[in-house]
Amino acid sequence: MLPTQTIEELISVSYVSAIIAYSGFAPNAVAKDYGIDLEVRKIGEHRNKRIDLGAFLELQLKASINWSAEDAHVVFDLEADAYNRLVFRRDNSSMPCALVVCCFPKEKEAWLNVAEDELMIRKCCYYHFIDGAETKNTSSQRIRIPRNQLLTPESLHELKQKLYEGALS
Repeated sequence: MLPTQTIEELISVSYVSAIIAYSGFAPNAVAKDYGIDLEVRKIGEHRNKRIDLGAFLELQLKASINWSAEDAHVVFDLEADAYNRLVFRRDNSSMPCALVVCCFPKEKEAWLNVAEDELMIRKCCYYHFIDGAETKNTSSQRIRIPRNQLLTPESLHELKQKLYEGALS
């Protein structure tokens, strides 16, 4: 039997990949994990053939039951090392990277429901671009993600447009 954390990670990759695919982009799982789990790749058409136009966004996924909801935010304690690596990456990479927090219910039995007419994965994922300096904390850094930053096919299209316009980096 897989450890619970591994199950969370695998479900989150599938969940986010499904959102990316449904949006019309191509999810690309990164084989070696150096802080990036998925790329969001734009696919174009040239002379009636599909062509990969490259990634426009990279994603670091975190799946957890340890989150809470406030009025306007989701609160998540990210490991300090992971937070600092995202800050370093933001300052030293040409490709934008969003943290995606996949929030699962506390009860494992509620994560996934399979029926003849549906597959349901609960609860949802939120995206966040780390801003600010590295943390001096040694264990974790609390982040507050606006609840309107729900990862959806529509939000991926909005992010792509903002990235192309230079509104995000």
